[in-house]
Amino acid sequence: MLGIASIAYLTVISQCRSYAARDAMLPRASRRCLLSALALAPRLLERSAPALTAATFAVRSIAAGAAVQDQSSRRAILSIVLSMASYVVGDVVLKLLGAAFPPSELIFWRSVIIAVALGAVLLWIRPRFLSASLFSRPVVLRCLFDGVNILSFTTAVIHMNLAELYAILQMSPFLMTVLAVIFFREPVGWRRWIAVAIGFGGVLLIIKPDPDHLNTWALLGMVAAFGAACRELITHKIDPSVPTLEVTFLSALFAAVGMFLFGLRDPWPAMNQNDVMLLLVQAVSWVIGTFLLVHGIRSAPLSLVAPFRYSLLVWGGFAGYVVFGDLPDALAMCGAAIIVLSGLYIFHREAVRRRALTSTVTTVT
Repeated sequence: MLGIASIAYLTVISQCRSYAARDAMLPRASRRCLLSALALAPRLLERSAPALTAATFAVRSIAAGAAVQDQSSRRAILSIVLSMASYVVGDVVLKLLGAAFPPSELIFWRSVIIAVALGAVLLWIRPRFLSASLFSRPVVLRCLFDGVNILSFTTAVIHMNLAELYAILQMSPFLMTVLAVIFFREPVGWRRWIAVAIGFGGVLLIIKPDPDHLNTWALLGMVAAFGAACRELITHKIDPSVPTLEVTFLSALFAAVGMFLFGLRDPWPAMNQNDVMLLLVQAVSWVIGTFLLVHGIRSAPLSLVAPFRYSLLVWGGFAGYVVFGDLPDALAMCGAAIIVLSGLYIFHREAVRRRALTSTVTTVT
């Protein structure tokens, strides 16, 4: 392409030189200057050819890099969307099993399955089963809040509309913003505070705090959101040298032990073969969803993929209608829309803040 452009350019230069030499209307001085400039043009092209070649290669490299980056971003977004769908499949199974079994029994057996599977993987890939720093305070606290989240969510999902519960869970970014200010003294601008307040207003539309229409299970969903927010904040304080696989294994083991003790007061009905298969599907769905979620977050900027976690509402609404015939009422749908828009704005403001910090650091450097 560069050679064709050079030939065309030289052809035009030759034609211009012929025109300048023949045209008697041009003043003599102007003709002389034009002929001199046209005579220098081929030399300039010859000297600039390496630079033009390098520029062409750079443009092609940038275009190829942008294509690869765009492809990686699409894969990351697809991973996030599919991870939400996988979680919904597991929650549908959990809701079906919850009609016959108490939440403690379901959580116990699911946690046992996950712990055994992850434990086998750890034994296979690591010479040492667990790291010495695994039982640190942040890891133990994370397991505690993870247990709070799992128990409250499992209880709520059995009794609630899936889409409404998922909408309440999306208040986790609001809670994380408030907790980050209280415990870590992170700066939050007035725009994000307004978005947090509006988001909480959307949650109230779903909960319906009117005593005649109060959804008590939705309050349990708020507890689940609080546990998730605390878990995510504490996760950032865990030593990076501790592998994620070990933290997940310890969380599953902690949940199994905790639910066994918590469920001593409740009778646990025996499961038949179909129930066990459904429980395996639920556990596998959770593992696949977690794997895809981690892959998506690590493959693209968080500001790009985080908004697609709201696809959970779409999957949840579709599954709730198809499987259970549930449809959120008008207030709940308005509340979910407000929560999503407020959450998206908080993600946007956080991205703006990080870009400003990055530019400041670059300028100082």
